[in-house]
Amino acid sequence: MNRCAKNPWPRLAAALAFGLMAAATLAPAPANAQAQRLFPHGVQRGQIGFADPPQVLLDGRPERLAPGARVRNEHNMIALSGTLRGRTFLVNYLRDPAGVVREIWILTPEEAASALPGQTPTPSERVSPAYLN
Repeated sequence: MNRCAKNPWPRLAAALAFGLMAAATLAPAPANAQAQRLFPHGVQRGQIGFADPPQVLLDGRPERLAPGARVRNEHNMIALSGTLRGRTFLVNYLRDPAGVVREIWILTPEEAASALPGQTPTPSERVSPAYLN
């Protein structure tokens, strides 16, 4: 049994340093710092209008969403297609092998202003990507 008093300062300093490092890593990112989304190969860009699910208007043509289709909003969170009814967005989308729309990413203005990899932006994409509603 050690009856000598130990100096508490080294342990306190180590605990304080560990606490500061943990707080720095858990601190939220600034509101304007958003990770850039990476879209898969073969993604296409178009204007989509949501009607009664699973019906959509893709570039003015009636289309159907695939069963289990995923729609991601500007914050990369899943959005239910029923909540988007009556609204139109500029999107990137993928089709499944059957030809129906499988995945949709609603674009932010910054993403809409940039071209898809391997493509140059069309004049309509260079213009401010205003959402139509």
